[in-house]
Amino acid sequence: MIASLAVIAVAAVAVAAPEPRQADIAWVAEGEFCEPETVLPLPDDTLLVSNVCDFRETGNGFLTLLSADGRVLDWRVVEGLDAPLGMAMRDDRLHVVDNNQVKIFRWPGYELLETIALDTTVANDVAVAADGTMYVTDTARHQVVKRTMEGTQSLLSGQFNGANGIEFDGDALYVGGERLWRVDLDDGSVTTIGPEWLTDIDGIEIEDDGTLQITPVAGPLVRYRSDEDAEILGGEGVSSANHGYSASLGLALIPTGFDNTVIAIRLPVKVSPCAR
Repeated sequence: MIASLAVIAVAAVAVAAPEPRQADIAWVAEGEFCEPETVLPLPDDTLLVSNVCDFRETGNGFLTLLSADGRVLDWRVVEGLDAPLGMAMRDDRLHVVDNNQVKIFRWPGYELLETIALDTTVANDVAVAADGTMYVTDTARHQVVKRTMEGTQSLLSGQFNGANGIEFDGDALYVGGERLWRVDLDDGSVTTIGPEWLTDIDGIEIEDDGTLQITPVAGPLVRYRSDEDAEILGGEGVSSANHGYSASLGLALIPTGFDNTVIAIRLPVKVSPCAR
């Protein structure tokens, strides 16, 4: 028994995440948020926040619009939603996952154009390809649903335990959940990414140099380049749901779920060895 406990202790040490360092907090927005889930930077550098506001009730959910510096422009720019979770922009179309549906709004203006029913149990996050194909995570079924513009729905091959966040990278999808996976859309292959401590993945964003920004549920911000090069940023109140990233603002945007705030983190610039 003692030997077994020793093995378990060693394993726990091996998969423990490095301690986060203090993030550079640009601003904190608070007020009338209600379980903020996702922050989506918009093309005009405003920021859209989805508020679930009790998933057991219908009609309570809403979207909040913030300025680039965290000021509230409109607490309820869209309201009457059920439980808005993931969001994505493609051209002038805003896609919002809401209670096993995707609602598509025209942007700007937020005119509801279409509501698409999904064959899902708990639809969570969405990524949209250039041709309008949607990929939606189904957390309860551990799956990713593909929905074409023609209305056909199918499943990506593979099981994605706890499927949650999702993000495009060229001809690949990153899917977060129990682990982080990269799906090659050309051949369908699935690769697990990252060390064993990188688990329970919600937010996924990609910086211009390929750095992956990852937020574990209720965790800090991870900037991942390789297993040997991962930067973890945390601090008071940094407890993330599905974060967003604005390259133009240089900010990672952390919705804190039940803390009802949005925290903006300034991102440090990685200096290349030749520039030192």
